[in-house]
Amino acid sequence: MIGRFSRHYILPVGLMVMVTLSGCGESGNAAGEEKAVRKKRAVNVIVSPVQIRSFTNYLNLVGEVKPRRRVVVSIEANGMIERIAIKKGQWVKKNTVLAEIEDDLLQAEIREAQASLKASTLNLNNQKKLFDQKAAAESAYLDTQYLYDIAKARLTHVQARLNKTIIHAPISGVIDDRFLEEGELAIAGVAFVEIVEIDWVKIVAGVPERYLRYVQKGTEAVLNFPAYPDTIRVGRVTYVGTTLDPDNRTVPIEIEISNSDNILKPEMATTIRVVKDYIPETIVIPQDAVIDTDQGMVVFIVDGNMAKAMPVTLGSVSQDQVVVTEGLDVDMPLITVGHRDLVNGELVDVKEK
Repeated sequence: MIGRFSRHYILPVGLMVMVTLSGCGESGNAAGEEKAVRKKRAVNVIVSPVQIRSFTNYLNLVGEVKPRRRVVVSIEANGMIERIAIKKGQWVKKNTVLAEIEDDLLQAEIREAQASLKASTLNLNNQKKLFDQKAAAESAYLDTQYLYDIAKARLTHVQARLNKTIIHAPISGVIDDRFLEEGELAIAGVAFVEIVEIDWVKIVAGVPERYLRYVQKGTEAVLNFPAYPDTIRVGRVTYVGTTLDPDNRTVPIEIEISNSDNILKPEMATTIRVVKDYIPETIVIPQDAVIDTDQGMVVFIVDGNMAKAMPVTLGSVSQDQVVVTEGLDVDMPLITVGHRDLVNGELVDVKEK
């Protein structure tokens, strides 16, 4: 952090009297000689040559992990739950059978509908032969065709109802919750299980309005997770909201990333870094090397064997690094340690970093 310093030298009256009284004698001479030696002693400093390098400044956000999809699977047929084939927390593939509803009555209806269709098919075939032989009126043939169509439609309808007694997973994912048990009477429309898709997850965060210009659809983001400090994921913004939250003045964003190892869990915290500024070549120095004085920002370099104060103009700041736009040249020996109490022209003893 850039610190402010100033020096004030005040010599109290009482101290002047003490110096006058003690000025006589050998002790006073020794103190004066020690002061002179200390004044000539060089200050130990560490220097680092000024260099040009790339500079990246990040926007830091906080977000949460959410499943990419969350689907509630409901019962589609009335009846008792005869069998449940899954458990809470189990991963299931799309179209996996989740449960079966008792279907005895529907099975009886199926048999009846099949028999009716069989009889209608025979009648239709007979009427077709008679009609082709001119032995039956067209109206009789059409009536038989109509009855056949009704029998066929009825079988299709009953079969569709029967199919609904077998509940399938509409997506691949994890059974996050289950609301019914075997033996319970199920009613069409009642929720049975909730499935979350976590092979891919989305990161949800809010961007303060003053930083919204740095984030748009497609912007790359680097993600870290407190639960897994060594895990880093990279994704891109897939959604930027259109409405500002009036309470916290943020706009919602979403970032989709792969979670094939399934280590990321819904509601897990994450930190997000988005590039604000990128400068491919510029002078970057440690922020701690800069001193904020009454005359402006100053750094110290080594000139010969003395410290030389250099006024500087600063640019972007990122963590402990700062861009210098004016005041320094490449390879200047910048003092990075021991500079806090230096004065311009003071002797220094240089240690290379």
